[in-house]
Amino acid sequence: MTQQRATAQELLAAAKQLYHLHADVYEQIEVLERRLDEPLRVALVGSVKAGKSTLLNGLLGERIAPTDSRECTRIVTWYHHGPTPRVRAHLTNGESAALPAKRQRERLELDLAGLSSDDVDRIDVTWPVPGIGRITLIDTPGIASASHDVSHETDRFLLPDEGAAGADAVIYLLRSLHESDVQYMRALTERTRHGNATIGSIAVLSRADELASGRLTAMVSINESAQRLRNSPELEGVCETVVPVAGLLGMGAMMLRQADFAAFATLAAVPSTETERLFISAERFITSRDQGLPAERVRIDLVDRFGMYGIRLAIALLRGGINDAPDLSAELLRRSGLEELRRVIDVHFTQRTAELKAHSVMLALHQLLRQRAVAGSEDLLLDVDQRMAASHTCTEMQLVGRIASGRLSLSDERAAELERLLGGRGSDPAVRLGLIDDRVHGKSGASGRYGVLGGGRPSTEQLLDEATKHLLRWRELLDNPLLDRETARACAVAEQSCERLILALMGHSRLAAA
Repeated sequence: MTQQRATAQELLAAAKQLYHLHADVYEQIEVLERRLDEPLRVALVGSVKAGKSTLLNGLLGERIAPTDSRECTRIVTWYHHGPTPRVRAHLTNGESAALPAKRQRERLELDLAGLSSDDVDRIDVTWPVPGIGRITLIDTPGIASASHDVSHETDRFLLPDEGAAGADAVIYLLRSLHESDVQYMRALTERTRHGNATIGSIAVLSRADELASGRLTAMVSINESAQRLRNSPELEGVCETVVPVAGLLGMGAMMLRQADFAAFATLAAVPSTETERLFISAERFITSRDQGLPAERVRIDLVDRFGMYGIRLAIALLRGGINDAPDLSAELLRRSGLEELRRVIDVHFTQRTAELKAHSVMLALHQLLRQRAVAGSEDLLLDVDQRMAASHTCTEMQLVGRIASGRLSLSDERAAELERLLGGRGSDPAVRLGLIDDRVHGKSGASGRYGVLGGGRPSTEQLLDEATKHLLRWRELLDNPLLDRETARACAVAEQSCERLILALMGHSRLAAA
């Protein structure tokens, strides 16, 4: 059990004692207790047509989330992992109802079965997909929608007037940096901030496939745009990092079939002067009567599933030497940015599950104690205040984002060390201290979870020794009077991270000795 989870449980237990005669408040506290045991809730948020559902399907690994504009996209929809496919609507009157779900053209079709979207509070989709094993992904209606009712559903879920925010972490989808996006991100950050801690947040520069009219330079352009956003003062403090992703390409890559490879191979055999003429527009590509092309229905399917950028890239890769479907799938997936997004979600969210859930629960408890004061609640409120103010992991993740922006006056080697130390490559102490190679993270090793440099997993004594060396190095750098203010702050955070690691390892050592 983590310290953050234990702290939240202790505070909730104290609150139950205070409110044992107040049935409504007691019930709310029990809901918060259950939330600690649930998977981490990660919401996808963005304006209409930002590509939320496409990206969600990429993260899920299947075409489950509806991507059109039908009624279901106006409702907050939760996606859980489970052994058996099941869809239920939770109604505004407190009841729930099973919904029919059927596959059509490799997509899941959600049907409200005669219900109006106004009757439905949320939809729960349980599905046996690999992408949601340890988290619940939540698709929200578009913000800044022309329909106030649609935007209101997302506001009500993420920014409720009472109770906890509906999500523990948020992925913001941006097509560019609009003022409405910044305002919404800032509002959510301020509503969920307490001390240094706030809701987990990363931004995704989405729909990269559509930049530069589908030309091969699209991902170069979007990587440059992502770097500018990381450096933007408007995003400082409201998101931890920015990741560029071509969601449609990533989804297509994961579901690439041998028939797709054959179609791409046919196109790659066409002279490049002819394919360039075909790629002037999707309409020309689909409707061309040129000989030697895949059938029109095949081309329609390729555009639908890969986009023009994905088709161009696949053909270029085949011409460059890739000669089988698995290799093409892997390279398209890598270039889509989806795998990097998965890594960022794992580091920033999944590995911080206990801290993020504890923050959500304690923030809701803090609000409850202020709104429903009773004898003794003021002392508990002060205790909650102090415990939340001690949060350090949010500070670490915000600094990881600043490292990526290149704004610190550190050598590449020292910046990489700082990113590892802060948990930017994984939360395991041995990964933080560079004693486990994060490049083989997840492979088997002495611990059963990681690949380990040197054969065996380091002992607690080795970890303590390395943590002490790190502490001394960062303290020495912090003492440099020539450091600029931002780099000095970063060194101070590194020093605190080392101290917390040492304290945790010393506690582990004492428990082992006992």
